[in-house]
Amino acid sequence: MDNYQQKKEKPKTYQHSEWERPPADENDAYQERQRTAPGGNPPPAKEKNKHRFWIGMTALLTFILFLFFNESTGKLEDVRSNGVGKGLQAGAVLAVTDDSAGLEPKDYEIQMKENISTSRMLIWDFAAEDGDVVTVKVNGTILATNIGIFHKPAVFDIPVPSVVEILGIKDGGGGITYGVKFPGGVQNNAYFNAAPVGSANKYTITGQ
Repeated sequence: MDNYQQKKEKPKTYQHSEWERPPADENDAYQERQRTAPGGNPPPAKEKNKHRFWIGMTALLTFILFLFFNESTGKLEDVRSNGVGKGLQAGAVLAVTDDSAGLEPKDYEIQMKENISTSRMLIWDFAAEDGDVVTVKVNGTILATNIGIFHKPAVFDIPVPSVVEILGIKDGGGGITYGVKFPGGVQNNAYFNAAPVGSANKYTITGQ
């Protein structure tokens, strides 16, 4: 019978876009596409590894910075015994007041690196900027007179070899204390000293 002729139905297919959720039986394939598609959520394992990577990089950077600042800064306790700040930079401030420094006046011999005929002397106040004044002599001749010393180093050119004297002129309070450094020295040290009024510290600069 034509009126009752059954039409042959074709099985339905699902047409969906890459971002449209498919039927349950295709759920696994759908999740895989979501995971690997551009802009999709990265795999949990990769997220975890990425997190660990940045934690490791942060820890490494912190360690490097610690080593750097440990080399370039110091404490008064580290230099009080002999006045030598190993590897310290010019301008290092170690004390709040001069009378807390507890340094005894000393003379030093400083060896310079090879083939150096001139150098610089950097001098600064490593404690309070309280008005300390010094005079600088080189080989018995005044190089600079009545120099006020501050945290910012004052710079002078000196010959190598030579004998440099730092003469105490005025005590701003608590004693005249200062730091000095001669770039080009074999040891790359800074020297922390005290110069009572009317007396001098000597630095014998030798070449090779």
